[in-house]
Parts: sequence; C-alpha cells; structure tokens
Amino acid sequence: MAAAGIKWVRGFDQGRTASTLAAASANGVELSGILAFSTVSPQTFPVDDLPAWRAYVTGSLNDTRDKVHFWEVWNEPPNFTENKSPAAYATIVAAAYEAAKAADPSVQIGLAAQSVNLNFLAQALDAGAADHFDYVTVHPYETMGLVEFGWEAEYMSIVPTIRKLLADKNPAKRDVPVWFTEVGEPVGNGVTPEHQADTLVKAFVMGIAQGVTRVHWFEPLDGDSGPFGLVDSSGNERPSYVAVRTLTEQLGEKPLYLGWLLLNDLHHGFVFQGKMSTVLVGWAPPGQSANLDFGASASLVDPKNGVASPATAVTLTSSPLLIVNVPAELVARARSNAGSPFPWGGDYAQAASVSFTAPSTESGLHPLGAGRAITLGGDPARDQSGAPAQSFTVDPNFLSYGATPIRITAVLRRNGADSAGFNLKYESTSGWKGTGSWYNVPGDDQWYTQSWTITDPQFVGKWGYNFSFDSDSTDHSKYSIRSVTIAKQ
Repeated sequence: MAAAGIKWVRGFDQGRTASTLAAASANGVELSGILAFSTVSPQTFPVDDLPAWRAYVTGSLNDTRDKVHFWEVWNEPPNFTENKSPAAYATIVAAAYEAAKAADPSVQIGLAAQSVNLNFLAQALDAGAADHFDYVTVHPYETMGLVEFGWEAEYMSIVPTIRKLLADKNPAKRDVPVWFTEVGEPVGNGVTPEHQADTLVKAFVMGIAQGVTRVHWFEPLDGDSGPFGLVDSSGNERPSYVAVRTLTEQLGEKPLYLGWLLLNDLHHGFVFQGKMSTVLVGWAPPGQSANLDFGASASLVDPKNGVASPATAVTLTSSPLLIVNVPAELVARARSNAGSPFPWGGDYAQAASVSFTAPSTESGLHPLGAGRAITLGGDPARDQSGAPAQSFTVDPNFLSYGATPIRITAVLRRNGADSAGFNLKYESTSGWKGTGSWYNVPGDDQWYTQSWTITDPQFVGKWGYNFSFDSDSTDHSKYSIRSVTIAKQ
C-alpha cells in the first residue's frame, strides 16, 4: 500500500497494536482506529457498563499515544450491535469523547454511521452526541454503486447534505471534516477487475471534489468480506491498485481540487492542480461515448495501467481517463463551477415540483433500475411486475435533508385482473418509515391517480434513494406507472 502512495490505513487489530504500529511507521503510513467494545455476546452498545467503556477508550489511547490520533466510535452504527437506538449510540459517543479528551486532548473523535444514514445521526445528535465529535464518517457503498447508472449527482451530494445536517443539529460543528472510511466494490458477479478500477477512480475523484478529507477504499487485500482488495488473495496487483498509484503520481498525496465542468455540456470532468500540471479526470455517462477535441497538446493517462500518450483529442467512455496539462479555457470553466451545486439533467434548486414520466423522462425525479417500457391503454408506461419494489431519488438540489412538506402523486394502472399494490415508504425525521397503509391499485380499466401528503420527509439518500413503492414481493407488483410527481407544499 505504501508503494502505491497510500498514507493512511483505517482500522487495525488492537490485539497486535505494537507490531502493527511498528509496520505502519516503517512504511510511512498513518493509522486511524475504531472504538468498539462490549462486555456481552452478541455485542451491543455498552450503555449498561459505561465505566468499562471509558476504561477501554482510555486504554486504547494509552497504548497508541502519539501514534494514532483519529478514532471513530463504532463501525457502521447501528450495525454490529444488538441495541440499535440512536440514543444509546449518543451515550457511548459522549462517554468516549470525554474519556479520550481527558487522556489526550489532541486526539480526534469521529461520529460514524452505516451507509449514509444521516437520519440516525440526526437522532443521535439530538440525544446527546452534539459537541462530542471532531469529524464525521460514512460508508457510501450503495450510493457509489449507483454512479454506473449515471447518478453522480447523488454521490456528489453526500457532503453538502451532511453540512445541512450539522448546521441544523450542531452548528458549532458544521464545518468538521468528513471522511469516507469505507467505499468499495468486489470483483466477481459481473464486475471485472477493470470495472472495479473505474469505480475506485470515480469514488476518489468525486469524494475529493465534494470536500471529503479522506477516502478509504475497502480494502487493501482480499479478506473474509470477499474480493474487494486492491491486491488479490494470491498477492497479485489488480488494476485498482495501479489506479491508486497513478492517481497519487498525477494528483499528488493531497490533491488540490479546482472545479468541475460538463464536457460538451454532458460529460463529467473534474479538474485538479496536479504534481506537475493541471489534471482533468473525465468520463462519459453510461452507454455513451464522445470525441473531445481540446485544441492543444496534452497527455492522456489511463489510470488502470498508468500509460501516458500525447494527444490533442480523446474519446471519452464510461471508463475515466486523466488529461494532463489541461487547456486554460477548461480550467477557467471548472473554477467558475467550483462552488455550484452539481447538476443532474437540469437545475431544480428553485423548482416547485419534480417528476418522472414513463418510459424515461426524468425531470428531477429518478427511478432506480432500468424498468420495462410497455404500452398500456395506448399510453407509454413503466411495468413494475418484475421487481418487488420501485425506488426513487429526488434531485438533491430540489430537496435534501430539509423537512419541507411534500405531496407525492402517482398515476398507476393494474396490468391485468390480478390485484396489485404497495406501501409507500420514505426517509423521514424518524428514519425509514411507511405511510401506515397499503395502497391497492384499483383496476386495469383506466389510469388511477393517487396522492400522499408527507409532512416529515428527511431525504438524505441513506442507500442512494429517498422513497419506495414497496410491494413486498412480485406477487403484488403487477402494475404499471405512467408518472410520478413530487410537489412542495
């Protein structure tokens, strides 16, 4: 990992602290730790034994004094604990923070969450975690997994949404660092090593672009979680390993982000001040390619092999490329966009409503999955019968985190005589919840309009989406959608 330019490793075996610290020091690598301890099995947040928890925190810091300066509280809460309560998590966060600062005031304590579970963090902050942390960590696996379908804007909204959360619940901590302490993709099941490398480049580039302090890829070496590694179980370097090394060589150890732009008004480009010159990392939306003529001599670098070649034009695909020595005009455009929200097919920041219209018109509202386009009653429709649920994401510039009341309106029709229906479930101020009643699509003789008023939305994209028509199984999903609209109330 050190040879690839990696300077930080998150998590280590505290049963072998001394040897791990020695190896890290010998290779110029810093470690960050995870505070997780329980006196019972299966483990749980140790709210019933806070003296033992505080002693564990103090002992961990004493064992690593002057060597490990960053510790996040728990791994992916509320995962890996029997007690799922945000209040219980808040209790151990506050106790850990107080014990850590008493042992070493310079140590930094991280507030953690599974996926991008900001609803959980909001409740934990209300319950006593406020002012008891120095940085925030999330694990955006699911959100990153949607980028290959063209959902870059949702990934790019993670840090801005965290800033909204902190401004609301703990203003004094609004600008604390944000770390992605896990993000990754396993090879296999249709994912090639080359695809994994493409995902890694996009995860790092867009993480840095939105202001993430550190991005930790899961993981260095294949382990018991599967083939996630930059290096496989036989010690062979994957293209993702080469990609990390190439990014470090070209962008430097602490990349300086300059801004984003849409190449040919469509294709993603992120510009950095690299080690020797400006560097643009660019790619095309899924299933598309484009010829980009930048009218000047530059160097193209494929991050998967590190090979550079001179060129004045490039064919962009969904696999990212590095363009070194970016033309000044592109750099200027990128700088002008640096502080602007990342677009997703339009600007919906001031829109009163967003909508999806079958088969594929997305105006600020995006259905998850490809769906099946059909014609029903002479109208284009999206057939839902092949999946137990249909999830949607709202453009984060239209609505993210804020609890603005909304009205969701769907135009639906059964595919045949069989009954069909679903529960509307959504991200709320109290977490993922349903509206409380099952909706039966009335019939197959016409299109039916159904509306729901939601007074407590809190759309944060925990799994990359905000609400779902959940039919439980394909036994109940034999219906089609003509349109869905969300209007602010």
